[in-house]
Amino acid sequence: MSERPNPLCVVGAGYVGLVSAVCLADSGVDVRLLDIDTTRLAVLRKGGTPIHEPLLNELLASVLGSGRLTLCDDGAVAMRGAEVIMVAVGTPPLADGRADLTQVRAAVTEAVRHAGLDTVIVIKSTVPPGTTESLRSLCRHKGRQIPLAVCPEFLAEGSAVRDFRQPPQVVIGGDDKGACERVSQLFGHLDTPIRITDATSAELVKYGVNAFLALKISFINEIAQLCEFTGADVSSVADGIGSDDRIGRAFLGAGLGFGGSCFPKDVRALNQVASYHGQSFQLLRAAVEVNQHARSRFVAKIQRALNGKLAKRRIAVLGLAFKPGTDDVRQAASIDVIRHLEDLGASVVVTDPVAGANARPLLPNTEFVDDPYDCVKSADAVLLVTEWPDYVKLDWSRVAGLVRRQIVVDGRNCLDSDSLVELGFTYIAVGRPIRKPTTVKSAHSGARRAADVLAMR
Repeated sequence: MSERPNPLCVVGAGYVGLVSAVCLADSGVDVRLLDIDTTRLAVLRKGGTPIHEPLLNELLASVLGSGRLTLCDDGAVAMRGAEVIMVAVGTPPLADGRADLTQVRAAVTEAVRHAGLDTVIVIKSTVPPGTTESLRSLCRHKGRQIPLAVCPEFLAEGSAVRDFRQPPQVVIGGDDKGACERVSQLFGHLDTPIRITDATSAELVKYGVNAFLALKISFINEIAQLCEFTGADVSSVADGIGSDDRIGRAFLGAGLGFGGSCFPKDVRALNQVASYHGQSFQLLRAAVEVNQHARSRFVAKIQRALNGKLAKRRIAVLGLAFKPGTDDVRQAASIDVIRHLEDLGASVVVTDPVAGANARPLLPNTEFVDDPYDCVKSADAVLLVTEWPDYVKLDWSRVAGLVRRQIVVDGRNCLDSDSLVELGFTYIAVGRPIRKPTTVKSAHSGARRAADVLAMR
């Protein structure tokens, strides 16, 4: 066998599978990407990607052009002769929070059917602790045991290509040392530690990382609420907490909490696993509760800013994606906030650079526009929900002349409050004192003040 496993078959062209396949092909591995979704494959064959992810389109075009990546819809063709078959199919949550492993079991069963004498099957999907061990019974074929390992992913949406190329570590788990070392050779080109352990520990590392980061986010949001009660500034508090090397500043940004496809799903799934074994994982349940309350408190801020009246108020929402750099609106704070506002009678107009198409089916009563300046026209309040750089860098003096009421509610604490207050806005954030202009202005005085500010500059 070659130094690095060649060829590699990746099963599943979803978020994890696509990024993994493209990045490994870019590193020099011959990759066959298998998916049963013909519509998705058609998009990929044209050089497009079904997800918004920086750098991915360019890399896809490169590896397709070089022949390093082959797209397949036939399992027998894709898996024939593969030294490693990497399973990266979805594990969506069931109603009770458990991960649905139907696709994983089906993919492993097919991989076993087509495995060669030297094939290693590796689970890349996020699976609950104990899953790999439970799948070993599926891996017996014609009197031999096909080696099975697990290699959890640690990709963040919006930075997945960079995360794949520069991970803090690679974790591989299994009971066959030779198989684990074979999988590790896929990542030998990376300048990062490779940690080999048992399968269940590797699975729990993945869940533990996501759960701990979710806890950090919920913790700082609880601190933010205390800051509002006491008059402290949560940004200063977070800087102080995060400067301790034992804690770190990452994921201590107060705001609307966590969303997306990973944190909410993985936290619920880990709690379900704990419950199955008779453990009461109270910290996880508290993290979920705090996360949901952060969204409700945000709506309450808006309601108070408008003197308790949201009916027939026009609310402009900047950002729909759960974070910048992605078009993913799964578990996004924007969806909960907008639905809550509309339930209270508000008229909501929204904009987002890339996530509008995914959000539109979830918000049938909401007005969608492309231009953020069209979004804020005649607004009674402007909400910053996703911290896209384009929104942070808006010409807020122009915004001041377009809105009906000069109220900004910053759900991510990322705007320049000094400049906004100078322009006549009331600035409301999370975990910070409300800031108001020193003099009361009419609805149109902001535009005049904006012109004065620009003239002085």
